[in-house]
Amino acid sequence: MSVSTADIDGILARLLGVDERQDSLVGKIAIEIARDIIEERVGQSDDLNSFDLAQRFGTSRTPVREALLVLERQGMVEVPARRRPRAAEFTRQTIIEIYDLRSELYGLVARQIVENASDADLDTLERHLAGLVSAAESGDDDAYFWQVVLFHEQASLVCGNATLKRTIDGLGLRVMQLRHLGMARGWRIERSLADHQRLMLALRERDGQLAAALNRAMATNALPGLLAIVDGRGPDSR
Repeated sequence: MSVSTADIDGILARLLGVDERQDSLVGKIAIEIARDIIEERVGQSDDLNSFDLAQRFGTSRTPVREALLVLERQGMVEVPARRRPRAAEFTRQTIIEIYDLRSELYGLVARQIVENASDADLDTLERHLAGLVSAAESGDDDAYFWQVVLFHEQASLVCGNATLKRTIDGLGLRVMQLRHLGMARGWRIERSLADHQRLMLALRERDGQLAAALNRAMATNALPGLLAIVDGRGPDSR
C-alpha cells in the first residue's frame, strides 16, 4: 500500500479543518505550507513572507493571509501583530506534555483495538503495515514517515472510540511535526518497523496489555532526541 499525495492532503485537510474546501486556493495553500513545516522545508521560527508565498502560489496576499490564519489556529504558525508570520517553535515543556499525553492515548487505542476491532479491521491494519515494510525497504524516509501516519490514523479509526479519535486528532499536526523531527534525529526506521510488527502481532493475539505497552513505548521513543535538540545538544538545535 503506497502513500499518495491525495492520502496526505486528505489527512492534512481534515486536521486543518479545511476538508470541505480542500480544493479552494486557501485550502491548497494551507495544506502545502503545513506539509512544508512538517517535512522541515520550513524550520521552527522561520519567517513566512506573505509576499513570497503569494508569488509562489500565483495569487494575491489575501488567500495567503487566510491560509496562515488557518495554520495559526492549529498551532503551526504564529502571526504576531505588526510582525512577519513565522513557523511556531516548540518549547521543552510543550514537547514533554504532548508526548506524555500521546503515550497514554496510544496505549488506550491499542487496548480498544483489542476489545473492539474485527478481524477485517486488523486485516486493514496489516495492509498498512505492509506499506511500512515497503517504504522501509525503499529507503525513502519521508514515505516511511507518512506510512506511519497512515497506520496510526487507521488504528485510531478501528479502535471504535470516536471521542478518543477526536482527542488524538487535536494533537495530530503537532505530533506529525515532532515525529518528523525525531525521525531525522535518532529515530531508526529498522527499530520503528520492528516495533510496529510486534504491535501487530499483539493485536492479532488480542493481548491488550502487551499491545498497550508497545504502543505507549513507540509514542515516546523519539522524546530523548527531541529534548536534546531543545537543550542545545542536538545536531540541529537552533
